[in-house]
Amino acid sequence: MNQEKILKINKRSFITVCVILISFMVIVYAMTFFIGKGIYNEETMTYTPIAGTGYSFWKFITSPIRLLGSKDGINVIVISLFIIILGGSFNVMDQTHGINALINYLIAKFHNKKYLLMYIITLFFMLFGSLFGIFEESVTLLPIIIILALSLGWDTFTGLGMCLLAAGFGFSTALTNPFSVGLASEAMGIKVLNGIWFRLLIFILMYFILCLFLTIHVKKIEKNPESSPSYESDKKKLEHLNNNFGIYNPKILRTYVTFFIWVLIVIIASSILPFLQGLSIPIIAISFLIGIFICGLAIGYKFKEILKMFGSGLLSMSPAIIMLLLAGSIKFILDDAQIIGTIINQLATLFKGASPIMGILFIYATILVIQFFIGSASAKVILVIPIISILAKEMQISQELALLAFVFGDGYTDLIYPTNPVLLIALGMASFSYVKWLKKTYLLQILILIITVGILILGYYIGY
Repeated sequence: MNQEKILKINKRSFITVCVILISFMVIVYAMTFFIGKGIYNEETMTYTPIAGTGYSFWKFITSPIRLLGSKDGINVIVISLFIIILGGSFNVMDQTHGINALINYLIAKFHNKKYLLMYIITLFFMLFGSLFGIFEESVTLLPIIIILALSLGWDTFTGLGMCLLAAGFGFSTALTNPFSVGLASEAMGIKVLNGIWFRLLIFILMYFILCLFLTIHVKKIEKNPESSPSYESDKKKLEHLNNNFGIYNPKILRTYVTFFIWVLIVIIASSILPFLQGLSIPIIAISFLIGIFICGLAIGYKFKEILKMFGSGLLSMSPAIIMLLLAGSIKFILDDAQIIGTIINQLATLFKGASPIMGILFIYATILVIQFFIGSASAKVILVIPIISILAKEMQISQELALLAFVFGDGYTDLIYPTNPVLLIALGMASFSYVKWLKKTYLLQILILIITVGILILGYYIGY
């Protein structure tokens, strides 16, 4: 069981994020001595100042533990359990060859229709990211997709595009992504399926843009192979190319297709059925927990083997609990020191009289900056969603539009920020330098930034 996990917390990323979060905790602690106390009433949108400043050092260092007893404590526990259950579930799926069965089925079915195959694989990874929030999965399957791209006469970048770019675009164009839309919807008090029609239109648009981008690239290298940024290294890869792909176990394929259909039904049901609303995250987690063991048993693995796989995946995601506690502690200190009301009031005053468009773009810009330092969607949900939710109400912006700004800011930059370890690992596996990656994708990123800004503005004008 020493295989690479498709969902895991990278050691370097974990240390970096923890250092950043602890630094933010220290900064917030210092802020308590300079910012006045106050209470902001979310319902009446009124602010009441309180005399005094400062915060006990003992309270500061014990905040991650005391957080668990606060009103946000249950939320942190639920999110933590959700993340480690998904880590265990996807590890079982990977080690029982479920992921490979799904992708190899597509390869076997459409190998002789290469452009159609490219579009289908791109859609596959986008849907995986959009529906289930799987971005790291692209690293596990990247070698297969690169081999496929080379065998079809294309290059390494095409493989990266079909796999890494597609997964990132899907994560960023979330339909039901549990790590962003799911957790943030829960925190904002709205349903996962609220406004999904608009997100679906955005998904179709972004899928079209990515397919067009990849088509332009492959047509260019088909015309002139030497124009590929990895032409020389690809020639060496082709010498050792093994075309042993497209082989899969039909039973495994049927089992996991059924499993994903079941999960989708659960996601939809937990969002539209009144007696399940507000419980979507625990219900999805339980569905994964039970469903993945049923899948493993149906394929032919013993319960002990599945439990070992699940435990291994669970442990690989367990550092997320520490990250969530630290992220939650930042907001807890702001709350406990009674300065969060003052900060919200000052921000609301700053944007008083400003158009809601300026407000939504401010929210988007804030997430883009925070994303550079804290890549974890779940950590950002705990840290900023409560503040964003209140600001949106203050500036007459719908919760759905504020959520969309959060999702945009949280996702697309994963494909360009050098602080994202998954991007660097994937490029390292593909022997494709970060500089080459920037040259090939920066115009696409600029285009996406312009389009997402336009979508947020359009969303306000159509009353989204």
